[in-house]
Amino acid sequence: MKEEALLAAGLTFNEAKVYLALLKLGSANVNEITKKSGVHRVNVYDILDRLTEKGLVSSIIANKKKAYQVVNPDVLREIIKQKEYLVEKALPELKLDYNINPKKEHVYYFHGPDGVSTAYSMMMAQKETIYGIGGSGRTREFLKHRHDKFIKELKSNKCKVKALYYEFTRKTGVAKDYDTRYLPDKYQSPMMIDVCGSLVIILLSTDEVSAIVIDNRALADSYRKYFELLWNTVAKP
Repeated sequence: MKEEALLAAGLTFNEAKVYLALLKLGSANVNEITKKSGVHRVNVYDILDRLTEKGLVSSIIANKKKAYQVVNPDVLREIIKQKEYLVEKALPELKLDYNINPKKEHVYYFHGPDGVSTAYSMMMAQKETIYGIGGSGRTREFLKHRHDKFIKELKSNKCKVKALYYEFTRKTGVAKDYDTRYLPDKYQSPMMIDVCGSLVIILLSTDEVSAIVIDNRALADSYRKYFELLWNTVAKP
């Protein structure tokens, strides 16, 4: 969890390892940091320089030797705020460039938990009812805390969700946050389809999780009709 938070703040994998090692050590020299982090000594020097430039680490002289220590972690919040500010500032121009494209259909492929989280963010931005077909809870297992954040955003934005989950999930409570009906288990598939606004999101959860996002209003409308057909066919909970 801590490492994922650092990665989300823009640190590289090795930067996160060095930062966490130094956080536990309190104050340490390069040799101690190298041993604790497991990162090669040559790389540790460069990483400490970068962390210092980011304002996350400071250096001190102790017993005539250079040592390093972590600055108050609250700095991470400021780094994220600065990134959000830069994104918000650039969004109007980015959207203008995006809308210049006359193409009426956009297809995106996302891989891994972070990529699928991006797909979920696109869905949230539609601010319309979400229709889910084929829920099993597997996506939640892959996304972990990211999915919890998604649920909180759904509630805070008062987004309505209608979902068709498989029967075996009835007892697990994975769909307790949604208006849910249940499909027979014999139709189980590692694929789930979410429809929201102009988006159709195809989620595939096998050894890893991935998503295909299709932005096409006509296609989304067709899937909504398909959802209603299934919804009215299966038994009420």
